[in-house]
Amino acid sequence: MKSTFIKAFKEVLREQILDKNKVDVEGLGMFEVVHRKQHQKKYENGRVVMVPPADVVEFKSKVRSSNEDR
Repeated sequence: MKSTFIKAFKEVLREQILDKNKVDVEGLGMFEVVHRKQHQKKYENGRVVMVPPADVVEFKSKVRSSNEDR
């Protein structure tokens, strides 16, 4: 792909994600912002930490492997 397309795609994707919009790329998948609440995480050594809330970008693929088509 041409680098100009990649740069333009990246900029559009960035703007839409910052506006908390879903971005559906036909044949590839969807990018969306998901809010994760604050929660506790307990490690094997017994240590407990608080994980702060955060908005994260998730990608849900629409691409199927050849094994899934059967």
